Amino acid sequence: MPRPPHHSRRPRRPIPARLVALAAVVATAAALGAAVLGPVAAGSSSGSLESRIAASEAREGELHAGIGADRNQIAGFQGSIDDLQTRLDALETSLDTERELLASLRSQLRGARARLASLQVQLGQDRHVLVAQLIASYESPPPDIVTVVLEAHGFADLLERIDDLRAISRENAGATVHVAEEQKAVTVQAAQLATLEASHARETSAVLVQRDEVAQLHLALVSRQLAYIRARDRKSAELAPLESHRHSLEGELSKLAVSELAAEGVAGAYTGPIGNYTSTPQGEYGFFQAPGTDYSVGEESVLVAHLNTLGIALHLHLIGISGYRTPQHSVEVGGFANDPHTRGEASDTPGIEGVPQATLARFGLIRPFGSAAEADHIQLLGSRY
Repeated sequence: MPRPPHHSRRPRRPIPARLVALAAVVATAAALGAAVLGPVAAGSSSGSLESRIAASEAREGELHAGIGADRNQIAGFQGSIDDLQTRLDALETSLDTERELLASLRSQLRGARARLASLQVQLGQDRHVLVAQLIASYESPPPDIVTVVLEAHGFADLLERIDDLRAISRENAGATVHVAEEQKAVTVQAAQLATLEASHARETSAVLVQRDEVAQLHLALVSRQLAYIRARDRKSAELAPLESHRHSLEGELSKLAVSELAAEGVAGAYTGPIGNYTSTPQGEYGFFQAPGTDYSVGEESVLVAHLNTLGIALHLHLIGISGYRTPQHSVEVGGFANDPHTRGEASDTPGIEGVPQATLARFGLIRPFGSAAEADHIQLLGSRY
């Protein structure tokens, strides 16, 4: 199987104006002929079929434009939604941190207040003991030094008795002072903790309010995006059966065109199932394959027959400069690895650019891409694009 040349698209020669005009005249004449021949293809004339196809294409164009607009809106919303989600995640993290810190402060504050209550009870008890000791000292004065000396059993016992008296006095006074000082310190700590707890409670509340505002905005954007998604899906659901119906109409139109050409005795007219074309170029009209191209893969031979029949009927000189291409070669010349050429379903055919879409459909052909750069890209009706 020969490989297509590296430069599969040659410079195109301009289409003579007389050929474009002739194509339009022939298409008009064919439509008039169909009206004269009467209803075929389930009672439809070529004119009515072309009108219905044109209406379907117009509606498809509206739906495609609407779907494209919806997709743009969806994409635009998605960017804002993603930004808000990132901000919402950060706020959730900050809120969790604030809540944990607030819970810790409240736990410490509860502990400090419990400690303060315990110290207050203990201080009350110590003061009660000191008061009782003071009252006892007035009611029964402590023994004087003479009594202690007389009752002591030696000098060592005397010193020990004196030290015990002093130690008891110091211990009672010291315990009371220590409890009072600790109570004062715990009171200060509890006040500080209460201040911190109030501050973090306000911060947590502020973060919570901000989180809720961002969440509401996020939800509103998601709701608006969902409306466009539903609108896009409705258009897509309407588009699929509309395209299927148009393909059916184009098939009817193709069969009608074949019948008309056969009735008019046009050489090379298709008279049998797809694949049974036997036409050959006549003089300068028809399809001419450029050297080095490959039209033997997939549907290329059938496509060539359709193009040849159209060229002969419309007196056009069609040159096939690119049929089947390998995926690698298709990428090299500006296509892609799974385009119609790599499936053997397309032909780049200079000379056909001026033929209207409706006329192409009469010969079982279609120009799937509407751009001027792809005006010579032709496929069979019903093939995937």
